[in-house]
Amino acid sequence: MADSDSSPQTAAFWAQADALLRKNLTYQKRNFNANCRLISFPFVLCTLLVITQKLVDNEINKKSNQCGCQCIDTNGDGKCETVCGLQFSDLDQSPSCPVPSPLKWPPLLQVPPPQYRAVRSASNPSTDLPDESCRQTGNCPVTILITGTNQTLGQSLAASMFSPPSPLNSTNSVLGSDSLTKQDSFLDPAFVEGSLYNIQSQCTSNSTVNVSVSLHASKSSSFNFVNETICVPSLNLWRNSSTEINDQIYRGYEKGNAERQYNEILGAYDFLNSNANNFNVNVWYNATNKDNYDGRFFLVRLPRALNLVSNAYLQLFQGRMELEFIKEMPKPATKLKLDIASLLGTLFFAWVVIQLFPVVLTALVYEKQQKLRIMMKMHGLGDGPYWMISYMYFLVICALYMVVFVAFGSLVGRPHYSSS
Repeated sequence: MADSDSSPQTAAFWAQADALLRKNLTYQKRNFNANCRLISFPFVLCTLLVITQKLVDNEINKKSNQCGCQCIDTNGDGKCETVCGLQFSDLDQSPSCPVPSPLKWPPLLQVPPPQYRAVRSASNPSTDLPDESCRQTGNCPVTILITGTNQTLGQSLAASMFSPPSPLNSTNSVLGSDSLTKQDSFLDPAFVEGSLYNIQSQCTSNSTVNVSVSLHASKSSSFNFVNETICVPSLNLWRNSSTEINDQIYRGYEKGNAERQYNEILGAYDFLNSNANNFNVNVWYNATNKDNYDGRFFLVRLPRALNLVSNAYLQLFQGRMELEFIKEMPKPATKLKLDIASLLGTLFFAWVVIQLFPVVLTALVYEKQQKLRIMMKMHGLGDGPYWMISYMYFLVICALYMVVFVAFGSLVGRPHYSSS
């Protein structure tokens, strides 16, 4: 009699896949509460993001950060109308104002404050520098260092840079300020804070210059920025080489000398091989405040320094190149805005996506801990159905999670989720 027993038949591929899928779904059903917490996590983050954005918007939209306004009679009919503009704004409000026609500001030099100007000291014993007592009276001159291969030409050019102007006015005067610059020139800080100086070779009793910049608020009214300048004498000192200039500039800063004392100069010029047929010059200027700790960049008062030395050389040939003003490009009204989502976008996205990893890891560890993979293999589960279902299963979970994430982001009004 023939043996009727036969070896057990292996289940079909799709039958194995169906059984494994049911097992995974049953596992997720048992972890329903954990899945709900997982899905709600993007919603909580998006809600916190919206609340934070609202708080930031309320803070930066205060009047102190908006263009200054006043109620004035613009048409002369006795009715008060609110007019906003640069003339009613301070330095913090001015960046948000519309400027269809930027002001023409006189070009300025960056002048050291009186208490920091170069004087004779133990760390800087040059005999041609003024005595330190001038700081007590506030009448220290501003120092310009000169060098080059032709000393006669260099000293002649330096002397003509700060010759007394005639007639005395703000156009041909050499003006400067010790105020710090901003990121633009829509409103020059020299007319709002700090002092405005008139630099001459010698100060006389009539050395005062009134500098005025007009701003038209409307057809019937205007506003003038008027400042009275303080005369400051210039002191041109010759140095034998650029090395001496670099050494004196270095020792003029606080960390460059043992006394921790400031001895700042106005600027320095190296005329190199300049002569009647060749003009070649290097310019030193103070760029200490050009870079800020938070990555912002500020303007440097360099154009006037270059114009001075160029004019001094052109005067050898009865020429002159006036730098009458500097001004910004026109701009519309702007609003201060800080987008938290863009600022924290990378970190925020990582926080959300990383929540998927514990789900996958927990499922794999659970199979390993309970030895489910071994038992399923003993019951005939092949590698093909196992890896296909595992991959597709986790892919579907991740896809659904991201769909919910995008849906929550769109519901709370974040434009990053609705724009393509």
